[in-house]
Amino acid sequence: MKKRAILVPFIIVILLALLTGSLFFQKERKTYGFEEKENVYEKYNHHTPIRYLVIGDSIGRGSGAEHASQRWFKLLEQKMYEERHIEMKGDYIVQSGSTAFEGLYKLNSQPAVATPDLIFIVFGENDRKYMNSDEFGKIYESLIRKAKKDYPSAEIITLTESCLAYEDFARKIALVSKHYQAVNIDMRPVFKDTGLPAEKLTRDLVHPNARGYRLYADSIYQVIKWNAAKHKKIAVLSSSIHKNPDLLFSTKKQIINKNGFIKKGRYYTSGKKGDFLEYSFTGNVLGVNLLRSPDGGEIKVFIDGKPVTIMSTWWPFQRKRPLYITTQLSNGHHTARFETTGSKTANNKTKNSIIRISSIITNKN
Repeated sequence: MKKRAILVPFIIVILLALLTGSLFFQKERKTYGFEEKENVYEKYNHHTPIRYLVIGDSIGRGSGAEHASQRWFKLLEQKMYEERHIEMKGDYIVQSGSTAFEGLYKLNSQPAVATPDLIFIVFGENDRKYMNSDEFGKIYESLIRKAKKDYPSAEIITLTESCLAYEDFARKIALVSKHYQAVNIDMRPVFKDTGLPAEKLTRDLVHPNARGYRLYADSIYQVIKWNAAKHKKIAVLSSSIHKNPDLLFSTKKQIINKNGFIKKGRYYTSGKKGDFLEYSFTGNVLGVNLLRSPDGGEIKVFIDGKPVTIMSTWWPFQRKRPLYITTQLSNGHHTARFETTGSKTANNKTKNSIIRISSIITNKN
């Protein structure tokens, strides 16, 4: 009995020692940092697969490349594998002709993608057609903040497009990027330093060709390589530049008045000059969800009885689009009127001038 009484506490001591040792080694493993998600630069150094997200316009989606494999992100994937044997896979929130407003709206409204290590933001060239640089700067900030809130572990790389000739827009991209410690790559000096004319690097003086996109891919790769060597950390979300920077959207389908428009499926539709739709809303932002199409016509937009813009709804194929109108309204009650003009752009080769509207976009209060 004495022998048994001595063995019991001895066994307990041994078991406690084993348990303590197990916990010790578990804690020791944490010092290597693998208990948390590696950032893109750690993944580069450890030869680990990298996931990315592109939010952008036609250059964001690689338009202009002679072949799908020659788009900038595909060339980046190829280079990453050749140099480091690292596989890259991407998700894309991209649309030709889109603005940062459309990118932000889609990021807000679309389901979340697989958590990216890298987020590329590619806007500017289209934005300057529809808004001034101050409006662009506010929307661009909202987009970066939304991306950072949704994916805090991701590095954000902003691309200043090679074709962007509007310096005030380029400055906004650089300023907002610097404030949020995003990596800004300005492709304009990269193109200039080649000494080659735009005709040699682009398909149409705007969209890069394969040679031009190779410059994009090489520039991005070198930045990733450089930052990985410095063990760059991912920045946390900074305080805002602008007041009320987090732009959240709501859609409104209910009209308050109409003339001529007929509901066909999701869209109020008309092809007759002078027909109109009217909406009321509260907020300082206005956009519109509509269907762009080969027979799309032009529509005049009024806010509180004053004309503000004429929009074309032509597109080479049918595509639902959230289009920007303004972010500069007073923060109160407003009325928006969309009136068909009966006219169309030269791109519309059909006999029709059709407008199809589903809802307006405004900001949540």
